[in-house]
Amino acid sequence: MRRRTALSVVSAAVGGAIVPLAFAPAPAAAQERRSPQSPSARWDFDERTGTVTREAVSGTADPIGYVFDDARYKPDGDPVRRRGVRGRALYFDGYSTVVTADGPGKLDPAGGFTLDAWIAPYAYEQGIDGKPQALVNQHNPDAKTGFLLGLRRFGQIVFQLGFGTDLIEVKGASDQPAVKGRWTHVAATYDPAARQLRLYRDGRLIGTATTPDKAPVLASGEPLLIGRHNTPTLLNGEFHANMYIGLMDSLAIRPGTLDDTAAHNEHADTIAALPDHRVPRPDLAQQRARYDGDRHRPQFHMLPPWHWMNEPHAPVYFKGKYHIFYQHDPFGPYWGQIHWGHAVSTDMVHWRDQPIALAPAADSVAPDGCWSGSAHVDGDRGPVLFFTGGDDRLPYRQRTGLAVSSYPTDGDTDLPTWTMKSEPVTEAPAALPAGPGTAWAENFRDPFVWEEDGVWYQLTGSGIVDYDGTQVTKKYGGTALVHTARRPEGPWTYQGPLHWNDLTKVPEPGEVWELPVLLPLPGPTGKRTSKHILLVSPWWETFNSNAVKHTYYWIGTFDKDACRFVPDHEKPREFDFGEHFTGPSGFVTPDGRSVVFSITQDRRSEQQHAQAGWAHNAGMPVSVSLRQDGTLGVEPITEAATLRGRRLAKIRQTSVKDANRQLADVSGDLLDIEAVIEPRDATTITLTVRASDDGSEQTLLSYDTTKWRFSIDRSRSSLDPDVRKSAHGGTVELDGSRLTLRVLLDRSMLEAYINGTNSLTSRVYPTQKDATGLRLTSEGGAARVVSLDVWHMNGAYDTSVAPAAYDPPRPTDVDALPNHDFATGDLTGWTFVSGTTFSDASVTTRTDWGWGGPFYQAETEEDATGHHLWGYNPDAGGDDAVGVLRSATVTLGGDGVVDLLVSGGNDLDRLYAAVVRADDGKVLAKATGRGGEQYRRVAFDLSAHIGERIYVEVVDKATGGWGHINVDDVNVPVQRP
Repeated sequence: MRRRTALSVVSAAVGGAIVPLAFAPAPAAAQERRSPQSPSARWDFDERTGTVTREAVSGTADPIGYVFDDARYKPDGDPVRRRGVRGRALYFDGYSTVVTADGPGKLDPAGGFTLDAWIAPYAYEQGIDGKPQALVNQHNPDAKTGFLLGLRRFGQIVFQLGFGTDLIEVKGASDQPAVKGRWTHVAATYDPAARQLRLYRDGRLIGTATTPDKAPVLASGEPLLIGRHNTPTLLNGEFHANMYIGLMDSLAIRPGTLDDTAAHNEHADTIAALPDHRVPRPDLAQQRARYDGDRHRPQFHMLPPWHWMNEPHAPVYFKGKYHIFYQHDPFGPYWGQIHWGHAVSTDMVHWRDQPIALAPAADSVAPDGCWSGSAHVDGDRGPVLFFTGGDDRLPYRQRTGLAVSSYPTDGDTDLPTWTMKSEPVTEAPAALPAGPGTAWAENFRDPFVWEEDGVWYQLTGSGIVDYDGTQVTKKYGGTALVHTARRPEGPWTYQGPLHWNDLTKVPEPGEVWELPVLLPLPGPTGKRTSKHILLVSPWWETFNSNAVKHTYYWIGTFDKDACRFVPDHEKPREFDFGEHFTGPSGFVTPDGRSVVFSITQDRRSEQQHAQAGWAHNAGMPVSVSLRQDGTLGVEPITEAATLRGRRLAKIRQTSVKDANRQLADVSGDLLDIEAVIEPRDATTITLTVRASDDGSEQTLLSYDTTKWRFSIDRSRSSLDPDVRKSAHGGTVELDGSRLTLRVLLDRSMLEAYINGTNSLTSRVYPTQKDATGLRLTSEGGAARVVSLDVWHMNGAYDTSVAPAAYDPPRPTDVDALPNHDFATGDLTGWTFVSGTTFSDASVTTRTDWGWGGPFYQAETEEDATGHHLWGYNPDAGGDDAVGVLRSATVTLGGDGVVDLLVSGGNDLDRLYAAVVRADDGKVLAKATGRGGEQYRRVAFDLSAHIGERIYVEVVDKATGGWGHINVDDVNVPVQRP
């Protein structure tokens, strides 16, 4: 793990045309075939450690690209290996693991050749851009040369071979896929005598295709890649798609042709040589130890074993166990290819991972994603799952579906196995009446289901609009559509909208409601009242700065006969004071509590997600209730206290000054803090957490008694300029004369609960190892500490918690490049070399570009408004303008590592930011954008040039679309005179 690493910038290209040919019987050979010979290249993946795998024929050590080869937030780690069919196997993680080799060895493709490997897929990619997941390839789709062995949607095995004029593809039979969770032997052969490509699965022919009467052409100029497509689609400017996920063993490239008999015999011989004459079961479980030492990854909150999650949903209790499901992309820490992850618990705070519950499947209601939903117990058959099925073939791509567990047959209360029903539960047809307009049929998702008095109720998030043909002409607001039934399978009867927000009067809940939740509210003693809480997440069709930041609620009455909700207040209230609590789900526990789950968005950039290997986690489940004054009560569930370990502080009846003295030796990044304070005449009371000894990093939780405002100040929470540091808060009255505070601190995760009425969920990302201190202060008077307790918290999973790892400090005896972050608001310190594209008007504080998402420019204490250089200026020619901008000339010092933020067009020859040696004008390093406006940080290790005079040059010689470049936060360690 190093503080700065040189990051490669990789472009993506769209593949060439592919000619698919139908399955056909193998024709007789026109001449004698050459049987497969000894491999020209073979990878056994038998290494137990290290970042290379050895190609057995040449003995070459081929590098394994892996996200933690040079980790950003944790100690470095080796690629994952597991037991293989024979020996060891390499685990490909779906987004970062790739083996790069020189080529297939001494191979004459004109004489025929064979590729074969053992694979155990973990998941199927959705065929992004129509490209296969590559198992092994060395091809150029544009030139129609080279070869690829891979998988298409739902595990269909394919083989492509280029002949210069055609790229021929043979597809395996769709009912003969490489099955998830088991070993499959795949073999592809080119038979020049028969002019045929053939595919074999476990020794049996599954597909053929006819080839031209000419020799194939290898793509010798391309690298041979194992696990990643030669021309992958780039997602979000950061992630390579079309990658394999799962185990691979014994990959071989052999001269010669495999026929049906040889394929059968070779496979039979392999099985006969295995212990017990059977293929072992692959171990595809995700081990959390992969993230040990990650300084930001929460330890006592629920989160997946790896990669991306969004909202947890469908909480349900059955036979002594709580189950939670969650939106999950198994391919990497990015949005897409949505599955349902699953975890089980006996107390809602200690969790065990279960297999993926739902996955997109062909000929199902969800071929293009299994989106959010809910769960409810259906008598003896146990819980049933209601989910949103994505199907891009439909005019309205969303509908709800049903899944059942195997519990009735296997009795397993962990509920590890689920089956989706083939028919949808509910759909939104065009012109479905909804209040003042019709339901927005394109937005029909997130069913929330419960049963009461023999009636099943289903709320589905949507919006209310007017249509003119297929165009939306007016948007009224978001809603939850109600259906009822007597059994989960239906038939379901539409009952109209539960409630809706008028955008002209109440715009906050958005144009569409996502994740509507309706729960009964128990009173202070736990008894049920006549009131319910309705929670929603707002959604807008176009970019909105408030998207994915808020959860709103109403308290009111549910008329179950009319299927309508009558709120007690017109304006919705914000559930949480931070900007990270979103995606609510909920249920009623066996003891009558209404419990809400949520997702805590981590607000990191795509690049940070890629470097970390995970994204987001669940919030602590909270109990909601109706207080005596009719307001909402919000507190973490009582079970959270069972995570407590050693008590670190027990302070009673003392002054704030004395309490702060007692906290001097208390520190940690996994803490539960409870405090009761009498403000008396103090105007502000502040609890400081994650504080470094020198105060350069600290996060403030403050209560202002004059404004009744509780807030978080993250302006100094991190020295990392790429971390969001905004402040948030809200109004909350004292509990009588006291301030009652509960804080759960879990590495980057911070949840604060005040007076049992409000919560504030946020994120902090300190960079210093000692940023673990606690402080308590008051201003304007002397407050009294009634009690203050601090506990160390244990992990939520049955694994030990590794200490957080931090980078060593960088040299401090250096200066900065003048105006390195454009904090002056202009180009002071920079020189216009040529052109018109760069000017003082190019320096902006804009946080987004109008039609899309955030720039994520640097945020520093010196430049709190976030100035940056946006290279697109419509008043100066836009993308067609060109120019060159140059920094001051300085002497490189410190550790010699230069880093900067860059985005914009992708053209390394004409559009780039470069470090240039001043004496001879030599470019020492440069970087371009990735065809997107969101910044990503690149770093150049120029330690070999310490002591040399350098400058930074921003070059725009590109015109047309994306003919601009953006730059910010250029960090050059400058040698002091």
